[in-house]
Amino acid sequence: MTPLSDRALIVLLAAVTAFGPVALNVYLPVLPKVQADLGVTVAQASLTVSAPLVAFAVGILFYGPLSDRIGRRPVILFGIAVYLVGTLVALLSPTVGWLTAGRVIQALGTSAGITVARAIMGDLFPRDKMARMIAYLTMVMVMANSLAPIGGGALAQWLHWRWTFGVLLALGVAIAWYAWRLLPETRPAGAHGTARQVVDASVALAARPAFLGYVLQSGVIYAVFLVFISLMPYVFVQSLGHTTTAYGLWYLFIAVGYFVGNWHVTRYATRFGVNRLLAAGVVVQAVFAVVAWALAAAGWWHPAWIFLPWALIAYGQGLALPNVTANAVALAPQYAGTASGLLGFAQQIVGAASIQWMSLASTATPVPIATFVGAASLVALAGLLIQKRGAGAVR
Repeated sequence: MTPLSDRALIVLLAAVTAFGPVALNVYLPVLPKVQADLGVTVAQASLTVSAPLVAFAVGILFYGPLSDRIGRRPVILFGIAVYLVGTLVALLSPTVGWLTAGRVIQALGTSAGITVARAIMGDLFPRDKMARMIAYLTMVMVMANSLAPIGGGALAQWLHWRWTFGVLLALGVAIAWYAWRLLPETRPAGAHGTARQVVDASVALAARPAFLGYVLQSGVIYAVFLVFISLMPYVFVQSLGHTTTAYGLWYLFIAVGYFVGNWHVTRYATRFGVNRLLAAGVVVQAVFAVVAWALAAAGWWHPAWIFLPWALIAYGQGLALPNVTANAVALAPQYAGTASGLLGFAQQIVGAASIQWMSLASTATPVPIATFVGAASLVALAGLLIQKRGAGAVR
């Protein structure tokens, strides 16, 4: 196997990591069509999003420690195989129950890539460079994810919603081929911990105030983002009367905002330090979440007043999240997979619970979504106080 450059490794890991978020973002614009075609309620249709998020969280919790035990490469390859099975089940699903099951299996597979990719970053790079590399990784992912809602919206408007799973299946096969050919093993030989050591590291890490602060911040960022992209299509299409293609195009503002936030991390992480950039990102998120709520409450529901504040919220998230991840993983350098898994598990559980809870709210206006986003973003500010407690690394 030919050694890869940092750039080539980032591209490969971005592909391995991105097919999970891409699968979500391609699917979300077609959610109203799934609801109508299968004759189910909004809450039942939302279960095809929230249930996979719970499965994703369980997978993350499992794959991270497993990669500390047996290595990074076999875990990622297994996860891709599981994803392909789940995508095929979803493609052929006759009912919403089968569709949910397929999406759950799909999510169990995709959780391997995002978890182990962050562990690979922890294997290879110190904290400041890790934050930059995670930001580069996310920038490549954002480029793919920014196109996903456009593709999903076009599929929803012109073709049957099952085409989304046909496209995802083809992408999964291509990623499986390149991962099998090129993905290296970065876990040092002889560094594999015993099951007891992995459990002890998990317990010690979960008890750290600093780690709990990073969990709070990342969980809020993820919940805010998922609630918006899961429920806004209902508001945008069914209540405000816009097309799914228009939703995908307006979503580009969010993708650009997040991309620019990540880009600033790659430029300024060394100069300003990961903690200052993290704090700045959380503050920016909170400020513009409140602005978005004020505009929604005032009845300013034009797409520009919905998506432009959200572009700045996404900028703050792009500024904060790579640094949150790098700091959390750096707390346990010998068990990067375990740290990545615990952090990802918390993100997914908070996100899934938030989506299912908010699916009971009205989608007649943007106000309920904006209220949740504003309140949750203010909670993230409290995480900055927790972040200041505890230092060092789990040994």
